[in-house]
Amino acid sequence: MRALLLLIALLIGYGSLYPFHFAANGNWLREVAALFTDPELRMSRGDLAGNLLLFAPYGFVAALLSNARRPPRTATGGLALLLVLGVLLALALQLAQLWVPSRVPAMSDVAANCAGMLLGAAAAGLARKFLPSAAKHPIHHAADIPLPRALAPAVLMLLWLSYQWFPLVPTLDLQNMINALKPLLRAPQTDAVRALHTTLAWLAFFKLWELATAKHMSALALAAAALFIVSAKLLITGASISPANVIGLGLALACLPWRRHSAALPALTVAMFISLLASGLTPFDPLSQPQTFHWIPFTGMLEGSMGMNLLSLIEKSFFYGALIVLISAKGGRPFAAAIVVALCLGMIEAAQIFLPNRTAESTDPVLALILGFVTRLGSPRSNQAHAPARSRNGRNALR
Repeated sequence: MRALLLLIALLIGYGSLYPFHFAANGNWLREVAALFTDPELRMSRGDLAGNLLLFAPYGFVAALLSNARRPPRTATGGLALLLVLGVLLALALQLAQLWVPSRVPAMSDVAANCAGMLLGAAAAGLARKFLPSAAKHPIHHAADIPLPRALAPAVLMLLWLSYQWFPLVPTLDLQNMINALKPLLRAPQTDAVRALHTTLAWLAFFKLWELATAKHMSALALAAAALFIVSAKLLITGASISPANVIGLGLALACLPWRRHSAALPALTVAMFISLLASGLTPFDPLSQPQTFHWIPFTGMLEGSMGMNLLSLIEKSFFYGALIVLISAKGGRPFAAAIVVALCLGMIEAAQIFLPNRTAESTDPVLALILGFVTRLGSPRSNQAHAPARSRNGRNALR
């Protein structure tokens, strides 16, 4: 768990200081003073969502880590210490951006980061309340926290909800509702590949729901929940319902009666791999000369529109993470599943060197490996593997 928290801190630093083009700044003292005395508190909606979600995983894992300590008063103190370290990290990164010309440091980012940490900590509290298996095991060391089996599916489900309801700003504006339906009403164009991708994403969402609750849900309950999620987009600022959304959900609902078939899970995982290939390689119109491959991960996601990049990251994290969890659902190893997914994504990215309007980069394979590593840390097999060693060490200590 400590390794996961450190990994999150490193990823936060990576995203905050990219592209690492540091330059001398002779006015840094004046800019530091202005940062505190005349703070800029305005930010776009996309930047707000990005800064909130950037530190939310830190607060989530920090809360889980601190709960390993007893009594509760000590656990509260441990969480407070980790959150203070998170605040210092956010402030240090803003100060470091003074020497990165392409970055604009602002105290509003620090405030949003702190709010994100608190949201993550609150989410961890809800996870422990509704997934109480995390507290059923005796814990003696903070690094030995066994995460519940349902945690990974539940987090992935939240990612799918975040993707559907992005940017998570509710509204009762009638014009917003009309705008959300315009893609369906004005000469709708169907993207078959996208519709297939959406169908499989919904089927994965349904399967994750059953994994998280450890019971079979009725088809009517799953259908009602999915229809509510899509209909609620009418009340989200800037959201829209595309033909691919409707067709994908309709096909997923039509497949619900077969979800309990013994071949349903293998068929779903194979179909998800096919969807990755179709999404990454179509239309297949090779170039005569290869393009440049970008080896530095997350290059594209750290440039351009923060809101659109964040939306893409959420969707990819859900789909890749769901594929990893579904492959390992029958007792497999999450990191081995992540390697398989990363290899598939790596071959797709390599092929995109020869495809127009594509950016071949290492982001997607690296993202899959990170998701596999995170899932492995929380898998029951990973936690049980260390139990015999701890028992032996305990007996040796008594001797």
